[in-house]
Amino acid sequence: MDEMLTVVKEAGAKRIAIVGIAKHAGKTTVLNDLLAQAEQEGVKVSIQSIGVDGERMDAIMGVPKPEVVVPAGALVASSAQMLTEGTAELVLEEATGIDSPLGEVYIARVKRSGTVILAGIRQMQHVKDVLARFDAKGVDLHLVDGAFDRMIAASPDVTDGVILVTGAVAGRSVDQVVRQTAEWLWRFRLPRANEEWECRLLDLAEQYGRPVAGGPSCAPAVLAQTSSLTGHLCLDANWPQDAQALCIPGAVTDRVLAQMEGMPRGFSLLVPDATHVFVTAKAWRSYVRRGHRLLIGKETRVLAIAVNPHSIAGYDLPREALVERIREVAGELPVMDVKAGIGGDARARLPSSG
Repeated sequence: MDEMLTVVKEAGAKRIAIVGIAKHAGKTTVLNDLLAQAEQEGVKVSIQSIGVDGERMDAIMGVPKPEVVVPAGALVASSAQMLTEGTAELVLEEATGIDSPLGEVYIARVKRSGTVILAGIRQMQHVKDVLARFDAKGVDLHLVDGAFDRMIAASPDVTDGVILVTGAVAGRSVDQVVRQTAEWLWRFRLPRANEEWECRLLDLAEQYGRPVAGGPSCAPAVLAQTSSLTGHLCLDANWPQDAQALCIPGAVTDRVLAQMEGMPRGFSLLVPDATHVFVTAKAWRSYVRRGHRLLIGKETRVLAIAVNPHSIAGYDLPREALVERIREVAGELPVMDVKAGIGGDARARLPSSG
């Protein structure tokens, strides 16, 4: 069986985002597994987390949050307050100048292995700044833990590979978990915008930070509105009558899809990458039935899928059946349960249960 670190190495990826499809999907288990493998193979590793509040208990479910165990030699980024809360012995190396409610974010080296609490990094630019500082210290592998409701970590502008974590917490049956996982994979497999005029819309939307409408025979127009929340985008004062596409630099939501449903068949929505897509399956089906498309500017590479059959709510799904069913929607992606040692090549056979 391939280990997760082997999959990462074979993909040639250095900056890895670990993203769960739901809260408590099992990201920390995957993170700790990668950290342990890195230590065994002498890989110098860094770790940071986005969107973590520093609390030890989950505010909703009232259960302890799993702890991150870092090996000696690793580099971590966290707020000043949280760096004193774990059991790992740390040596401060530099201040980053990044402020947070929990104090300034520092980079520290792990002198003696133990647990750490990662907090204080909340913006994409902060992630990039910290990654650059880690690079300057000769890090071989960067691990970015992305909170389940923060897609920043998976942006191709931040990391070059994603490990998607799924599991029983996403549903009480194998079918439910598979369906939720397939929807996440669909998001990362959206087709790319390749036409010159489509790329022009993407560039303008990024430049102005506003939606831009246009088409192959329609000059692009920067809209006056900044988002669908301020009004119907198609009714914008700058909307061109023959527009065949709209590029949105922010989030595409069910509201956006609903506003575009009445456009002529073949209308396209464009977004910078898959991390900007926040739509439900129901809204998506209604949108595509109109013959419309959703395109991305940059591809997000999914390297592997990690499966967790245990739910924090206290129930378990059949381990081998869950892995096998996830494989059916994963295609050639490696699918593994790192805790049980099941997985590896997408075409490999599961060990017998007998």
